[in-house]
Amino acid sequence: MKKIIALCMAGIMLASVAGCSSETSKAAAPAGQDSSAARENELYSMVVFTKGAEYFNWCYAGMKDAAKLLGSHITVELQGPAEWDASLEARAVEQVTAKKPAGILVSAADETTLNSAIGKALSAGVPVIGFDSDAADSGRLSYVGTDNYDFGANAAKAMSEMIGGEGQVAICLVPGSIAQEERAAGFKEWLAENAPGVQVVSELNDEGDVAKSETVCAALFQANPQIKGIFSTHGYGAPGAAAAARTLNILENIVIIGSDYSSAVIELLQAGDIEGTIVDDPYLIGYEAMMLAYAAAHPTEIPSANPPFGHVPPIIYGGSSLLTGEMLKDEAVLAKYQNPPAVN
Repeated sequence: MKKIIALCMAGIMLASVAGCSSETSKAAAPAGQDSSAARENELYSMVVFTKGAEYFNWCYAGMKDAAKLLGSHITVELQGPAEWDASLEARAVEQVTAKKPAGILVSAADETTLNSAIGKALSAGVPVIGFDSDAADSGRLSYVGTDNYDFGANAAKAMSEMIGGEGQVAICLVPGSIAQEERAAGFKEWLAENAPGVQVVSELNDEGDVAKSETVCAALFQANPQIKGIFSTHGYGAPGAAAAARTLNILENIVIIGSDYSSAVIELLQAGDIEGTIVDDPYLIGYEAMMLAYAAAHPTEIPSANPPFGHVPPIIYGGSSLLTGEMLKDEAVLAKYQNPPAVN
């Protein structure tokens, strides 16, 4: 099992790293680092696979706030395709690498497509930190995100309780995304071990698109009226499933559990059109990923496990939990999920 390191440990470690000497030879210095005492205009780039998505706006907000704490010489940017496209995201990583940034933060559209681009960045001396959706075999120095297996298990527990412990359910996902496949695995295995009366009878590729999710879910509902629940492993599936159920006038008969949150998902929860969504903390994920990128760009005199880069833990996992419409009746809870940050 992967080593899990508490988020608070990263904050303690990085606070000390920021104050340590990072002098090293020019030949060994990561891109963007000067061997002199003064460092100016360090650029850190976040690359995502759906630029404009509220989830990534939250991640970027965390990155920006971390950068402010590190100093006015730190600048950040958000790059990546507007639509879910791993090849375009890989190209974005290559374009960012050409700028010779001090570090790159990347959430991978799938498990393999970005590996070459990430490898080129590392070879060029640019530290790469994975977040949210991992490319574990890319050579990236660290990963900040959620234990996606547990994420899926949390969804399975909620689903089982909401449909009474028995019935047929389906999963909406994008095959090839390691984060989503781990969520699906956690969902299925929890049900097999704890609620054998709940059967996963279909896995639908909705391509990470609301309209596509509506189409495939509508087809499923019409072909199999016995379906009692849908779990989406990403943020676009639940709105699509709800739209399909609404059109077919079966919303009251289908339990829909999504992943992550957005303005659209919050509205659906409040309306009772979906029963729940499993959430993590994208702001904190972006914040910690930025701190790790900074640490990796500033090696100390003590060699790290990944020379010439600085010290970073291999993995930082945060938690996940169920969010329901009932919970959003609490103004303090609702305030946390309202007003998504704007990207500028």
